[in-house]
Amino acid sequence: TAKDGILILDGDTGRIIDANPFLQDLLGYPESELIGKALWEIGPVKDIPASQAAMRELQKNEYIRYEDIPLETKAGVRKHVEFVSNVYLVNGFRVIQCNIRDITERKQAQAQVLTTNEELLNLVNELQWRDRQMQLMNRMNELLQSCITPDEAYRVITLCAADLFPGHNGSLAIPPSRNENLEVVSRWGTEVLMEPSFALDACWALRLGQIHEVIDLEKGLLCHHFQHPPQGGYFCLPLTVQGEMLGVLSLIDNTIQRGEHPPGLKQLAVTVGETIKLSLSNLRLREELRSQAIQDPLTGLFNRRYLDETLPRELNRAQRLGTPLCVVMLDMDGFKQFNDSFGHGPGDALLRTFAEVLRKYLRKSDISCRYGGDEFVLIMPDSPVADTQQRVEQIRIHLKELQQVQHAGQQLGMITLSAGIAFTPEHGSTESELLKAADEAMYTAKQSGRNRIVVYQKEPRLSSLSTGVDETFPQPIATAGILLTNNSNHMPDR
Repeated sequence: TAKDGILILDGDTGRIIDANPFLQDLLGYPESELIGKALWEIGPVKDIPASQAAMRELQKNEYIRYEDIPLETKAGVRKHVEFVSNVYLVNGFRVIQCNIRDITERKQAQAQVLTTNEELLNLVNELQWRDRQMQLMNRMNELLQSCITPDEAYRVITLCAADLFPGHNGSLAIPPSRNENLEVVSRWGTEVLMEPSFALDACWALRLGQIHEVIDLEKGLLCHHFQHPPQGGYFCLPLTVQGEMLGVLSLIDNTIQRGEHPPGLKQLAVTVGETIKLSLSNLRLREELRSQAIQDPLTGLFNRRYLDETLPRELNRAQRLGTPLCVVMLDMDGFKQFNDSFGHGPGDALLRTFAEVLRKYLRKSDISCRYGGDEFVLIMPDSPVADTQQRVEQIRIHLKELQQVQHAGQQLGMITLSAGIAFTPEHGSTESELLKAADEAMYTAKQSGRNRIVVYQKEPRLSSLSTGVDETFPQPIATAGILLTNNSNHMPDR
């Protein structure tokens, strides 16, 4: 009646001499298939290599205990049992009693507890990782919002993406300007897979206008912007804001070659892409607004607002480093009469032509600004006055050699230029002093016959350039220049 299986074995031969009903039901063997057989001869035990050795151990030690032995019933059902054996003397004969307790349900419960614990642990790890992702996303968004230039944003993306996508390679590519090839500006991971520059049609995501996912490299449609095919699957995510393509985000999953991407990886890539594209869009909009605020819309040169911001900074730099700085005031001769004769359209064409000449002959470090109307100011850092005279003279000669400007097929006439040069520290230590000196020198050039360059002087003799050589003006004109220097509020109309 015991609820455990019991076997009685002959202590000398090890053969079964009795088995209780519970054991017969547990293993599915009738008594006739058990009595007279050795323990290792019956089905559930014969596949256990240690059964014979265990029997010899039992005969020697008279006690054996196994916490868990897997047995298989006659019907093929897997059972887990606890096995305990003892040796007794009964009426002078040695017998072995084996108690076999079914622990299958307990083992299943333990396995279920382990599985549940593992699932809970995975869930906790997943929640912790999602919390970590949220913190990293918030940090990346905070840093991107604080970026002033695109280069700063690219650096932030590189650092944050490496933390958000550990063990993955990735890159961000953007077009430097509209309708140009994309250039990789940010990359992370241990391997360089992307071409540094590639055409828009090399990426299927940009062709389709939606995320392009490849899981099986042998069956997937691979993009053409890889230096060599990736080892795992990948995503390409187009970054588009209001129909404008800002770039493409690529993420290579090194953990798979076939099958599914890890859960949440695609959604994380999409979320990161949304954050990046909004940041890039804001930076681009900020740059456009900044450009509109500091650029003259007609000529593309900087405007007076930019001059007011830049000249003090360049002046402080020149004073700190002890380098020369020249300020040049330019005025197009007879522009008012030109406008009155031909109209504003040709006048605008003339101003644009002049701006192109400035861009051609000035250094990249020089700053050209439209001061107002037909007046322009040049800031020429680290430029001695002789070099500045020579460069401005090149501009004057080139304008004269153009002979005529055309607008709508109409020849508009010759362009000439008057210019005044002032430099620090001789002509002033503040921006207002330098601008005033350059303006007065330019006014002297106008009064001296136009189409010439004058360097500001406080002495009666002024240096000018009309044909590339210095000239000395008559005393009355020089005197007028001195009077203007002392009383610039009474300058006649130009």
